[in-house]
Formats: sequence, structure tokens, C-alpha cells
Amino acid sequence: MGFSVQAVVASIAYAIRYLGTTLFISVFALVIGVIIGFVAALARFYGVPLLSQVLQVLITLLKGVPIVLILLAMYLLASTQFDIWAKALHISLRFKDFNTIWLAVIGLSIMAFVNASEIFRGAFASIGVGQLDAAKSIGMTNWQTIRRVLLPQAIPVSIPVFGNLLINLIKASALASMVGVVDIFSAATISAQQTYTFLEAYAGVALIYWAVVVCIEKGSGLIEHRMTRHLGRAAQ
Repeated sequence: MGFSVQAVVASIAYAIRYLGTTLFISVFALVIGVIIGFVAALARFYGVPLLSQVLQVLITLLKGVPIVLILLAMYLLASTQFDIWAKALHISLRFKDFNTIWLAVIGLSIMAFVNASEIFRGAFASIGVGQLDAAKSIGMTNWQTIRRVLLPQAIPVSIPVFGNLLINLIKASALASMVGVVDIFSAATISAQQTYTFLEAYAGVALIYWAVVVCIEKGSGLIEHRMTRHLGRAAQ
């Protein structure tokens, strides 16, 4: 049987309905990861006693753990312990009623947190020590230094990297099917099982991923350009 363009179109039409799920998991995970990663990067940058050392060890450990292992461990833990914890806390919700999309969000948030922390830390480290000393010499507090010195220089540099991180999260979200979530990849697989056109289904979902990636790259470039101009005017 030859390659069927019609099957590709059919798989795209079926899988595209779950694009919102893929984007929700990825974007939500990115937002959570960026917030936690930013706080962690600040703690490490300023050398907060004990916390910076704990974060250093935690991030180093998480770097070596594949995201698929994190997702499977979370699913196994939740499936065996969720009902026990819910009963102990007098919560009526049970695991069978739990939306496993949140397991995917939490798992990818861990990935985003580790990467975001390193992105921010690298951006902060690129700022000259002289600028920090100058801010301190004129009486700026740590928060004022962060807001007026660190962020205006770190954010424009970090935008393209965060765009790449979002792309990686979108691709990693294909693993969400392992915890029972139907995203565009698993939807394409389901479509292929009905017609046995797996090659066409994978080609179709690849086109969807490609289109999303192009939009993210264009969008992050536009945001970087506008933010650089805005921050440049604000600094004048």
C-alpha cells in the first residue's frame, strides 16, 4: 500500500483537536517552571545560606533523571497513594476521578524548573559585577537591583532560550500519553490504529509540531525585539 496523502490530512484533522491539550500542558508547565526557576536562580545567585546548596544538589540530581522516568514515577505513586492520602485528609476525590493532565503538568514543570533556573543563573552571571557594586553603592536594595539592573538585561537575552524551552516542552508533552493523557501525538496514534496508516499519521502530527515550532520561534523573536526596544527606552 502506497503513501496516502488523504490519510495524512485525516490524521491532522483528528489530532489537531487535541492541540489545546498539548499547548495547555506545555505553557502551564513553562509558567510554573519559570516562576520557581527564577526564585531558585536568585537564591543561588545571591548565595542564600543552605537554600542555595540544597537547590544546587536538587537541580544536579534532576538534570540526570529522564522526564519519562519522572512521569512514570509520579503516576505509580499517585495511583497507589492518592486514595490513601485523600482518605486521611477527608477529601472525597479519588484517583479514578483525578484528571491525569495535572500529572503531566507537574512532571513537565520539573523539567522547566531545572532549565529555567539554569537559564536565569547564566543570564545573571553575564551581568558585570561592577554594575551590581554600583547599584549597591548608590543605596539600591536587593529588590531594586533585581528590578532595575538584573531583569532589564537578563530577560531580553533569555527570551530566545525560553522559546526553545517551550519547544522542548511541547515535544516532551508527547510522553503525557504514558499517564493517560490524550495529546496530539497519542491522538494521531489512535487515528492510525483505526486505518493502519501509521506512517501517514506520524507525518501528519510532525507537520502540526513543525507549524507550532515555527509560530513559537517567530513569536519569541518578535517579543525579544519589542522588549529590547522597550527596555532600552526605559533605561534612557
